[in-house]
Amino acid sequence: MIVENFYFNTAIILLASYLIGAFPSAYIAGKIKGVNISKTGSGNVGGMNTFSSVGKIAGVIVALTDAGKGFLVAYLASRFSGGHPYIVLWAVVAAVIGHTWMIYIGFKGGKGVATFLGGLLYLSPWSILILYLIIMPIALVLIKDTYLSTTAGYFIFSFFIWIWEGSYLWLVFGLLITLLYLLKCLSFLISYFTERRRDISPIIKKLFKPFLEVFRKIRREQDKGRG
Repeated sequence: MIVENFYFNTAIILLASYLIGAFPSAYIAGKIKGVNISKTGSGNVGGMNTFSSVGKIAGVIVALTDAGKGFLVAYLASRFSGGHPYIVLWAVVAAVIGHTWMIYIGFKGGKGVATFLGGLLYLSPWSILILYLIIMPIALVLIKDTYLSTTAGYFIFSFFIWIWEGSYLWLVFGLLITLLYLLKCLSFLISYFTERRRDISPIIKKLFKPFLEVFRKIRREQDKGRG
């Protein structure tokens, strides 16, 4: 523990986690290239917009840095929390909040996906495979929209990780991450229903193409069987 008082120690950990999560790697990468990432492309201050608006190498570096923020926060929180596992979960949530609303650049930010995955990589690495090899591809095939698929995927994953890790605290953790993503993408989610918007990012299509093809083939076979 950093200090003996449990509540003060927890407050320090959560504040530090927020400030680490708020490190604006995408904004800095954009500035180096003379691009204001918050006013370019999707306006999202994250790896994906950096990839498409600044450059592929910059996008990869930013994504890895953002994931590193989550991993670092999870490590430090586990190191200084005095053996309280739930504090580590809340620290990752604080880091995602920091990434989503960065204090250093006027509370603009990204969606927190990479930061969340970085924290999850430290806390429950195998669960990432379930999330991105099974849950997300199925959600993308059924919903055909990046934002709503991710929201639905996170929601379902919250219950999976609860069973996987055997504690309701993981359910609360997953639902909080889902809520943060929902709030950040609320306008896109609303337009899915009000304007019948359907949009899968080209980058997402490339990443998930093999899995999407498998699930599409399965659905085609099922449709033939019904016919």
